[in-house]
Amino acid sequence: MKVEDIIREVPELNRELLGFETLGGGLCNETYKVQTQEKAYVLRINSRQNEYLNLTRRSEIEVMKMANREGFSPKVISSAVPEQFVVTEFIEGRMLAKDDLKNPAIKGMIMDRLKRIHRMEDQGRICSPYDLIYGYLKGAALFQVKHPEVLHRILHRVETIAHRRSNDKEYNNKFCHNDSFLCNMIYTGDQLQIIDWELSGRGDVFFELTLIPFTNQFSEEDEREWLRLYFGHAEEDAFHILQDMKYVSMVREVAWGLFYSGLTKDSRHHDFDYYQFAESCIQRIEQGIYQL
Repeated sequence: MKVEDIIREVPELNRELLGFETLGGGLCNETYKVQTQEKAYVLRINSRQNEYLNLTRRSEIEVMKMANREGFSPKVISSAVPEQFVVTEFIEGRMLAKDDLKNPAIKGMIMDRLKRIHRMEDQGRICSPYDLIYGYLKGAALFQVKHPEVLHRILHRVETIAHRRSNDKEYNNKFCHNDSFLCNMIYTGDQLQIIDWELSGRGDVFFELTLIPFTNQFSEEDEREWLRLYFGHAEEDAFHILQDMKYVSMVREVAWGLFYSGLTKDSRHHDFDYYQFAESCIQRIEQGIYQL
């Protein structure tokens, strides 16, 4: 659907419309800020990725509403056709950046949000990091995307890690956001709002905890502090699990890149080389570097 068609369909957007503009920061969906005389909204036109991950858009909407009731996610305004688009309120603020991690108060807010997310009900959504990896790879295969030769060997280690993590009954099978990068955290000056819940589901807390460290080049000392902030302590076992899940996170990026190289091959919307990104992640894995 085109933006103009959706705006005509949604009364809140069509009422005294002033205009709309593209919002940056995302590589999966099309996202727009729609400004009316009364207020601003966010319109997200969904990609097809959830069709390949067995995650329904309707259950995502329920998660978004629950997170809004918890006080840390924008209000859902329109979700009549959730498979195609969703409209939420626009939150005035800015995406968090790496320098914000130097601020103890903001790091405390991040940990508070993660802990509260991990206590949420799953709405029947299951989305472990392994579901993400194999869902993306299955989609890539359907698009006939060439798999790099080393992928089989890389996946063997992922399977070994998955087997080990299956024994953790305390921090496995917990509800997770699964996409909790800084770009999905909006800081308003005194509050932290979490957006983009489409990958949320029952998964691994340690996978969630890797996402910020592995995308912001944490040192070993930073990682141990990160674990202390969440758990109250940083045991050696937890540190080693974090390293394993950083590896899994890198492989997830590989699978994501391969999948989107197929999904967007006929699209001109995103100016991004997904296949090259996947290859660059493999190179880092091969070098023993588990950070972007």
